[in-house]
Amino acid sequence: MAIDYADNRVTATSNNKSVHVKSVKLTFADVVTGGTASVKAVLPAQSTILEFRFWKKTQLSGNSISAATLSIGVTGAATSFVNAADILTPTAGVTSALTSVTTHQGYDSNNRTDISLLFTGTATTGNPTAGEFYVDIYYAE
Repeated sequence: MAIDYADNRVTATSNNKSVHVKSVKLTFADVVTGGTASVKAVLPAQSTILEFRFWKKTQLSGNSISAATLSIGVTGAATSFVNAADILTPTAGVTSALTSVTTHQGYDSNNRTDISLLFTGTATTGNPTAGEFYVDIYYAE
């Protein structure tokens, strides 16, 4: 059940939710010129997304790649959570938060179906031939 921020009761248990982490492994094959959206994670219905964290294991490289971005969203709104976050510049081995367009809101409090998250990795200049990174999705239910 999504966090209910309209709940004005202040008690020890109001809006007390369990936080979960879903981790997604992505590789150079998920980053292509033009970008291709594909489902890489599914969250339970009525989840509240709290944060997206990014960790790069190895640098994206090959084919003269000069920029790479990652967007995260849902069908019909492929950038609804993360819009074109730079995934080329961060140093390998460093964890950082992805700037989110929308968090701390239930995706759809009336949604009774699981939430399929689309990941779109977009490269410029050429498709990379190497690189691996991870996105951790923190959400409450």
